[in-house]
Amino acid sequence: MKLGVATNFVWFGPPVTALAQTIESLGFESIWMGEHPVIPVSAANAVRYGVPLPPNYRHMPDPFISMAAAATATTRLRFGTNVCIVPQRNPIHLAKQVATLDRISGGRIIFAFGTGWIEDEAAVFGYPFNKRLGVTLDYMKAIRLLWTEDEASYDGEYVSFPPIHCNPKPLQQPHVPILVGSGNDKTENTAVLKRVARMGDGWLPSFLTPAQMREQLGQLREYCAEEGRDFEKLDISLIVPAISFGVGELPPWGAQAYDDLEPVNAQELLAEYEEVGVNRILVGLNDMEDDGAFKTLEDAAKGMGLI
Repeated sequence: MKLGVATNFVWFGPPVTALAQTIESLGFESIWMGEHPVIPVSAANAVRYGVPLPPNYRHMPDPFISMAAAATATTRLRFGTNVCIVPQRNPIHLAKQVATLDRISGGRIIFAFGTGWIEDEAAVFGYPFNKRLGVTLDYMKAIRLLWTEDEASYDGEYVSFPPIHCNPKPLQQPHVPILVGSGNDKTENTAVLKRVARMGDGWLPSFLTPAQMREQLGQLREYCAEEGRDFEKLDISLIVPAISFGVGELPPWGAQAYDDLEPVNAQELLAEYEEVGVNRILVGLNDMEDDGAFKTLEDAAKGMGLI
């Protein structure tokens, strides 16, 4: 089982280079960074599944610049997006940025994408909120072409361009792994699973139990068979709060989200996830706000059996 760290590397916290070096030295396989380029003032009180918007969402640095810095300070650590909000970015620039980062890092990038959930953000970036999935999928088709074709052209509903050279190409072949970053224990995930089978190199949901993962990966196997794809080649990753493993502390805003959580033995829970087909667990830790983050990381590594 691969173990990664998912957390918010806020701009005012310890240098991301130092945190990445620590995470690598503790034996974690990867770190995962999300993004919200801006938080509209009108969305300050946004709520999702009964959980208020975490205050540090307004303090998230750019993940790709952060990853580039961290990549130069490490040698083995992989870097994933958790997630990149694709409709808020220009797809041509995004393709070039991720491919360049893959080259700089020596092929250590994993690209998980999402559509965003804060309605007020869509207006800031100039797309209809109710069209965000269509925009995202259109952009992703274009990005895949830009990563794989020397003279790429695309004519879509939301983005079009004539034959162009867009270099460099990713170091990883045929391209950077693309994970569908969607789905959780409070949503009906059938459409997401079909999307994974149709166009993803893997799936990155969150907060699903081993029993839920068993059921949903069974569905995904069926959809892969229908699409003529090999399920065994998919990267199945899952975000799980650290406190589910009895590691770390409840986040200040997390009482509503985790009020019924019962920690279990970390090794037993990891074994359950592995048995149902999960390849990688992203251990969800509290925001890296100050030097206490280093102890948080060490405690998590000990709790997960890495040291």
